[in-house]
Amino acid sequence: MSPRTGLASVNFFLADVEGGLGPFLATFLAGAGWSPERVGWVMTIAGLVGLAFNGPAGALVDRAGHPRGLMGLATMVIVIGTLALLPAHAFASVLASQIGVAIAAALMPPALTALTLGIVGKASFPFQQGRNQAWNHGGNVLASGLIAWLAGGSGRVAVFWVLAAMALASGLSLLLIPARAVDPVRARGTREIAQRASLRSILEDRRVLLVCAGLTLFHLANAAMLPLLGERVAKVGHGDATRWLAICVIVAQVAMTGVALAASWAADRIDRAWLFVIPCMVLPVRTAMAAFAWAPAWLLPIQVMDACGAGLLGVSVPILIADYTWGSGRTQTALGTANTFQGIGASLSNVFGGMLMMRIGWTWGFLGLGAPSLGALAMSLLLLRLSGPDGQASRRPAGASASPTIAAFSPAARSASRQDTARLGATAASRPPEV
Repeated sequence: MSPRTGLASVNFFLADVEGGLGPFLATFLAGAGWSPERVGWVMTIAGLVGLAFNGPAGALVDRAGHPRGLMGLATMVIVIGTLALLPAHAFASVLASQIGVAIAAALMPPALTALTLGIVGKASFPFQQGRNQAWNHGGNVLASGLIAWLAGGSGRVAVFWVLAAMALASGLSLLLIPARAVDPVRARGTREIAQRASLRSILEDRRVLLVCAGLTLFHLANAAMLPLLGERVAKVGHGDATRWLAICVIVAQVAMTGVALAASWAADRIDRAWLFVIPCMVLPVRTAMAAFAWAPAWLLPIQVMDACGAGLLGVSVPILIADYTWGSGRTQTALGTANTFQGIGASLSNVFGGMLMMRIGWTWGFLGLGAPSLGALAMSLLLLRLSGPDGQASRRPAGASASPTIAAFSPAARSASRQDTARLGATAASRPPEV
């Protein structure tokens, strides 16, 4: 198996493993006789632990430099923690298992990004990141279909069988990627082990801060949208909310596959900051549709728009973070920090949205939920202003806030791109080649 084929296989099978039971956790615990309050406490505490570990997880990946091994370890922890739910009934044991799953899940995104960088290098990373997300969404579709099919005979245990099978396949895929195919230095986002910027210089980069702020506001507006739409369908009584939500999840995953492939094609042809701007432009339109489109059938186009929003961010954020931090040795640390801000917005979204719906009704509540999306759009447009004049977001460092290490490498990070070689010939000749 070639390294790129192995990478595709890893992304496909990890789709159902990364978050453990995910949305099925509440259903499983409720079926075991748990009250909504106890389920809520487990999910909230585990979620907060996962948020707190995002940044350290990225730093661990940067320092360890062995993403393949870290991903294998995280997969084992997720599977063991999930299977431990089958005999566990006590609150403490269930909480401990889910904390382990949350910590391991926080390790997955930076480790996968590092693995990709270590295999394909910086120049090919944007294209490969789109392919990664496409395979990931395809795996989600398969896993959802298998769970729906097996649930008829196995009941709520079906999700455990699917998780175990996908985890075994992802572990085999990791083993089939040759260790020599992963460059540990390049996986850190640098050329030399000694070249390592300070953490403060990364967090002071205006571009990284704008990405983090935009992600927080975007997910504050977006994360609660589908659950609230399903709740409205159930309350108004226009259809079977569970069936419509299941259809919406599959439609969104299929649409995200196409969006990911389109983004991988566009990443080397347009200013990459547009990959952040476009989702932030789509989200206000989506909230307006949610406010005024009451029929259940409108859930489908609303979820297709989510594919153009959240799906595109899933591709673009690792690409932009790699651009802005390349040469610092802190790429995964910055990505983990961005994931923390994203998680904060998503965690607050359900409370924010629920309060709006209770106080001002469904229509105005959805419009109010979309208000943070305008802030996210403003952050994305500011990010676009910091893009280089030649249309590549990684070319111009963000003024004095960028560290000397980053400034030394960011202008050259794309100089070997096949799109710009002729136009930047003189500049490229005087700068270090891309790796």
